[in-house]
Amino acid sequence: MPRGGSLSKLSKLPGAPEVPLLKTCVGAVLQSRGSRWCFLFFFTVCIFATLGANAQVTAVFLQSPSLLPTGTTNLLSPIHVQATAEDTALITGYVVYVDNQNVYRNFNPSVDAWIVLSPGRHTLYVKAWDSGTNLATAQYQINVTGFAPPTPPAHAHRLLNIDNASWTVDNNPGVGGDCNHGSLGAFSSASDPNTSNLPAGDGKGQHFVLASGCRYDDSLFYRKYGANAKYASDTNFLWDFWFYIPATTKANMVQAMEFDLFQAVQFGDGVHEFMFGSQCNFVSNQWQLWSPQGASLVWTDTGISPCRFDSGKWHHATYFLQRVTPSGYQEIPKSFAPTSDKNTSLRYGTLTIDGETVYLGKVAWSTIPNPAWAPVLGIQHQLDSAVAGVVIEQYTDHESLTSW
Repeated sequence: MPRGGSLSKLSKLPGAPEVPLLKTCVGAVLQSRGSRWCFLFFFTVCIFATLGANAQVTAVFLQSPSLLPTGTTNLLSPIHVQATAEDTALITGYVVYVDNQNVYRNFNPSVDAWIVLSPGRHTLYVKAWDSGTNLATAQYQINVTGFAPPTPPAHAHRLLNIDNASWTVDNNPGVGGDCNHGSLGAFSSASDPNTSNLPAGDGKGQHFVLASGCRYDDSLFYRKYGANAKYASDTNFLWDFWFYIPATTKANMVQAMEFDLFQAVQFGDGVHEFMFGSQCNFVSNQWQLWSPQGASLVWTDTGISPCRFDSGKWHHATYFLQRVTPSGYQEIPKSFAPTSDKNTSLRYGTLTIDGETVYLGKVAWSTIPNPAWAPVLGIQHQLDSAVAGVVIEQYTDHESLTSW
């Protein structure tokens, strides 16, 4: 089309709608006297401006969970929400609402999220957004009747056979207690347990030993994975392992058995430490979480009891944990970076012991350690004694961490 050409034919094509912004943009391009690069620049800007001005979300589709259009649908938590939308332009994000509260937000063209909900009845709907409009699904009635660990996506990062790797014993005073006398014992055993009959069936694992030199003797055993950018964008963690307490470890010898997952992530204001701390307090026979009480992080009761593990048998544990915003919901940016990641708090989702899953639900804040940590991902077990002069043992096997 020659410079300074007419718009009349363009605007009067059969079936073509009147698009004032498009006419204005193209007119400006045609009147331009610049180079062909100037022409291309103006034309590109005009096209995007036109698309944005005419954006319209036309439909939102909820692929998961399968919900009744009327009545109430019973679900297990966390619930798996998958949604897509149609638009005349580009979908810029979604919000999932439960009981009219934001429980998940992203800035992507679709939704694939696991959302932890408390037991009981709720309302749920999903809203899609573009640059100027939004559209929501119908509002559904749901009832959370139980809990089960989520199924990780195919693209999740998987750390397998962690128990077969090299572990570290931490006997520094900062671990806690009045003294620290932990060690790694030989794993192979003919009985209590017979390590020929392991859950993983590979003959390998870890054997944590605490020979208490005082009443409150605490030792930490950990495995960590150093700075790796692929873990920085992970906000969901499924930690799974088996553990065994020999019959020689009596319940009255133990003050607590602790199980922690930790992550350190770079944010704009420094590296944040996320400590997902949990323990069975053998004295009170109750699960506790490292979570807020007033202005401090302390061991707080969950009300989940009993928790003293039977000795002489293998137990299977699974944790589902998440990084979330301080408001308690996940916000997934279009791309993760120290300034775009807003998930600076942590949520305890669910805990499964020997096939029984319970809701945890607490939210805690991250901390900025001093001296600073480097980015890291890891897990740890801790043994705390209640009696001096005893030996407390724990075997672990088939330990894995899946994150996405």
